[in-house]
Amino acid sequence: MAGYGISDFVYPVQTKQMRDNDEDPRIKVSDMIQGDKRLDGESYEDYKTRLKVEKKLVRDYLKGYLIER
Repeated sequence: MAGYGISDFVYPVQTKQMRDNDEDPRIKVSDMIQGDKRLDGESYEDYKTRLKVEKKLVRDYLKGYLIER
């Protein structure tokens, strides 16, 4: 059970200055995601790897961020 319950996710932190400027500390993932369809000339292995990475990006984005007090 190695790694059970342990996540390598690091929550982004929104500082007071970022809050005052209404900034989101997370990266914009919508520009990086290419979708579920296989791209032209993309091998099956590359396709599966890209999907795995994109799903992790979205999952981490939806986890949100911490607000500094």
